[in-house]
Amino acid sequence: MRCYNEGMANQHPKSVRRRLLLLLYENYFDNPLEMLSPEELLNEKGFERRELIPNIHYLSDRGFVELLTSYDPPLFSAARITAAGIDLVENRLELDLWFPPDPAGVEGDAGDVLSLMEMLVEEAEFSPLDGEARRCLLRDIQFLRDEVCRPVERWRQQVLDDVIRWLEGHFQDAGAVMPSLPPLRRRLSALLAQR
Repeated sequence: MRCYNEGMANQHPKSVRRRLLLLLYENYFDNPLEMLSPEELLNEKGFERRELIPNIHYLSDRGFVELLTSYDPPLFSAARITAAGIDLVENRLELDLWFPPDPAGVEGDAGDVLSLMEMLVEEAEFSPLDGEARRCLLRDIQFLRDEVCRPVERWRQQVLDDVIRWLEGHFQDAGAVMPSLPPLRRRLSALLAQR
């Protein structure tokens, strides 16, 4: 299990997302048309590549940031905050709910779940499923991602169990299930038992 609270290099993903939003918010009000490049975020703003890439894409998927994509995936050309991101930053209660400044306790321990979710998305993209079957699998993963992005104390065990069964049901051969799904199931069970 990764530790997220021992300095900036190992920050919890929710803390990284909060930092990104606040930085892009400040940049927007300095110049609303300016977008920050990955190089600026990596070199000048102190982010590491392994924390920047998945978190900026997550914020984009949520509609909080806008990305100009490049020909070098998963990198992007530039990023800026959207109106939804500005609204979130300006509503401190909502911002703290989505991205607490310093996740502690069970919430802090749940940081590795978000990494497992990202691996699950990658595995789905490379799964043998195609067409509508793959789209359904990705929608189910998004549904699970939405649930685990809530504070741990608000997770619904029945929902988590059901969605994981849905994900397993996409594969007829039990050996073909995505490799990160069993560890994710175990981790979710352990976190639910801690709360």
